[in-house]
Amino acid sequence: MTGSLNPIHRSHIKNLQHVRNYLEHHRSKPLNVLAAYLSPTHDSYVLDKLGHSDWISAEERCELCEQVIGLDENTKSWISVAKGECQFNGFVDFDEVSMSFAEFLNYELCGPEKLLKHPLKIVYICGLDHFNKCPYVTQLVTAENVTCAVIYRPGASDSRIKNFEETLPNLYYIPLADERETLVDISSTAIRQQHHNPTKTDLTGLTYQCVIDFLEKKYGKK
Repeated sequence: MTGSLNPIHRSHIKNLQHVRNYLEHHRSKPLNVLAAYLSPTHDSYVLDKLGHSDWISAEERCELCEQVIGLDENTKSWISVAKGECQFNGFVDFDEVSMSFAEFLNYELCGPEKLLKHPLKIVYICGLDHFNKCPYVTQLVTAENVTCAVIYRPGASDSRIKNFEETLPNLYYIPLADERETLVDISSTAIRQQHHNPTKTDLTGLTYQCVIDFLEKKYGKK
């Protein structure tokens, strides 16, 4: 999963869990999920998008992701942080990140005398809102050894993805139909705004205590 992760929050981990469960139990095209990665976006993009007041450096974002993953043994067993994207010498968009990662893993792991005999598929994960505004996602699913999983996001229409789902076999849509009534829309933006302008909202319901402690140390306790 690529993204700013500025900062990481509970939905990031939850979405990886949703995708894993959905893919492994899909009726017609199941996938065995071996691992998942959080890949924080390059500093140049995040800083330009958010400005200095809200920006968290890539090094700090990676550290927070690692701290969150380390909180749970089950999570730690299959989720890791991929630092190649944020440590590159410039911004690389999500489609190139996904294709490069698929090429790298298959080159390293797949072959007659290597660990795996069959190619690995890389699953690019994004929210329904991103899918609706970014046409490159439907192009990405046609790339070699790349699959896309799109997760429902409150307020986003799913009419477009339902049409594409019928024609693109490497596209998966996780509608979260059973959770929509209780689903809380969590975003890094909301967490930053809540920290800068506190209300009665409990941030521990949105993110993790280690993230809250970091924000308080970085920006001052509100």
